[in-house]
Amino acid sequence: MALPVRLFSGQVSDFDLKLIRTFRAVAECGGYALAEIELGTTKSAISKQIADLELRLGVTLCHRGRSGFALTDEGQFVYDKSTGLLSALEGFRSDLNALQKTPSGVLHIGCIDSIITSQCSPLIGALSRFAEDYPDVEIRMLNASAAEIDQGVSVKRLHIGVSTNRGKIRGTQSLPLFTEHGHLYCGSSHPLFDVADTEISLKQLSSQRFAQHVYSEAELRDDEKIGLTPSAIGHFTENIAALILTGGFIGFLPDHYARSWVDAGQMRPLLGDRIKKTTDIRILYHMETAGTPLVSAFLEAVRDSSFEKDVMSS
Repeated sequence: MALPVRLFSGQVSDFDLKLIRTFRAVAECGGYALAEIELGTTKSAISKQIADLELRLGVTLCHRGRSGFALTDEGQFVYDKSTGLLSALEGFRSDLNALQKTPSGVLHIGCIDSIITSQCSPLIGALSRFAEDYPDVEIRMLNASAAEIDQGVSVKRLHIGVSTNRGKIRGTQSLPLFTEHGHLYCGSSHPLFDVADTEISLKQLSSQRFAQHVYSEAELRDDEKIGLTPSAIGHFTENIAALILTGGFIGFLPDHYARSWVDAGQMRPLLGDRIKKTTDIRILYHMETAGTPLVSAFLEAVRDSSFEKDVMSS
């Protein structure tokens, strides 16, 4: 016996909004795997919530299985319409927060991995200042790729994005955070580890197995210049470091991130004077939320922390 379809009947409940947000996270992550990380729950719980929403709406929202994940036409329609709904709710919440003397609520921040080891980054100072000044604000942070963070800010799912400078993103503005310097590294058991830089040619490098950071535009330019061809790909810096440490691959790492392994004799840069990688890290935020108390307060904390960093380094 078929279950009765419980369609929306004049109002959208908090439970409905929760289901819609879960559905949007899955759609934006391109499947359950990344959504599981972002939502902090299990695939089975996500699957049940998607099924509940489909039952509520009486339509199939997405196809999932061995062939991959894809939205149906109805799913794309629900996703598009829910964008305006959630944006209106966020705007209403921000307007209410603006009536208060101090910001409150939840601040969603997306951040690329590995920058915590940089002494040049003002991020820790900004977080510390913000958390101290606004104790009533709940901070929710997640790690993701630069592309995922940029999209999250663009659709206003994230208030703040900390990512590499990938050019202009629709509807957003940015603040420079710091510049990250990196080199091409190999592990201690790699054949080139004990070979002097003067004995290494670009032709030798191009013949090595190369682990590429999939979202690094600066790295892609260097690949073409050096002639590197990826034989492994990682979405996060830690993935690249793990492959380098096997001794079977070379790959780019930020110098601050690689320093502990270099000091321990487990890694070394290759052709450090000739091959360098520079990456600009930025704070990204949506133009429509820039004036809200939460976002403006955090941006002010970033500016103050950046100024202190500049003064200390001068």
